[in-house]
Amino acid sequence: MSINDEIGKYIVMSRQLKNMTQEKLALECEISPSYLRLIEHGIANPAINELLKIAEALGVELQNPFPDPILINAV
Repeated sequence: MSINDEIGKYIVMSRQLKNMTQEKLALECEISPSYLRLIEHGIANPAINELLKIAEALGVELQNPFPDPILINAV
């Protein structure tokens, strides 16, 4: 399973838990419903700013996969 598949499944699960339609989520994120469908099916490769909008609309946090550069320099 690709990272896009995993992201898509998480978005679907989160959206359904909030009883939110694809159309409503897409409208809140300022993307088209057809593009959201592609993201949810793991076909599209969304930009980080799009993922941030989706996460905000769903009330979830994106975890930063990159360590804090200040901490890297301190090690």
